[in-house]
Amino acid sequence: MAVNVSYNGNSLQTFDGSHGIITQSIEHAGKNAKKAQSYALSHANASAIPFVEYPAKPITITGVIVGTTIADCDTLIDTFNGYLVAQGANLDIDYGGGTRRYVATATNIDVQRPGYLNYANFTVTFTCTQAFGQDVNQTTILNDTGRTSASYSDSYTFGGTAPYQQPIFTITYSAISGGTNKAVIIGNSGNGQEITISRTWATSDVLVVDCAKSNVTVNGIATDFTGAFPLFAPGAQTISYSDNPGRTQPMLKHWMRPTHMLRIRTPQTLTT
Repeated sequence: MAVNVSYNGNSLQTFDGSHGIITQSIEHAGKNAKKAQSYALSHANASAIPFVEYPAKPITITGVIVGTTIADCDTLIDTFNGYLVAQGANLDIDYGGGTRRYVATATNIDVQRPGYLNYANFTVTFTCTQAFGQDVNQTTILNDTGRTSASYSDSYTFGGTAPYQQPIFTITYSAISGGTNKAVIIGNSGNGQEITISRTWATSDVLVVDCAKSNVTVNGIATDFTGAFPLFAPGAQTISYSDNPGRTQPMLKHWMRPTHMLRIRTPQTLTT
């Protein structure tokens, strides 16, 4: 059974029994341009790697373009090449019962047509400038209402196999008093990363902290913040919240789109 794959919304699996594009192999799971620099430790006969980066990910697909005639094959090749012109477009691949999405650019396109026949073989290498794939759908990890405490914490087991996950927090304040020049703090209790938003708060304010895009908005308008966007490693983690705007009744919703370096099958693993 052929694996569905599309680029920039165009299917690369279009063969209908007589002509079209057939993608036969997709090399993407486990192929990451992991970059690590080791440094010798003085007089220790050992070394250390202080930081690991994932600047890009290569994905290679191979297959064949089949036409009913030579002229039909000409048209299909032109169409195929046109699909690959886009830069930084979505590369969607069926995987693990879902769809895994990468942001990619076709950096090497090789179409071989032996004897100018009515078929051509192709090899395309995509470079993913964001090394981790994502789910195409959001996963809600917490949705709660009527909270009135000034601080609380929530435990959640994050899925994915990338080094960290980047949630999006949405908090709607249904009632606030004494909110002048007060701070809201959201963080990861495990690693100490937290972000602080200080402003004058009012009833019906909607705070969105997007750790994936590194931005903060209140009522859809970008707002100042301090600190570090909290990141969460896969596994059991604790999300922390505190405020001092006065008594609040926030409606809290955290959602995340898990990122993946390699799909690991566990009962809790999220699809991508």
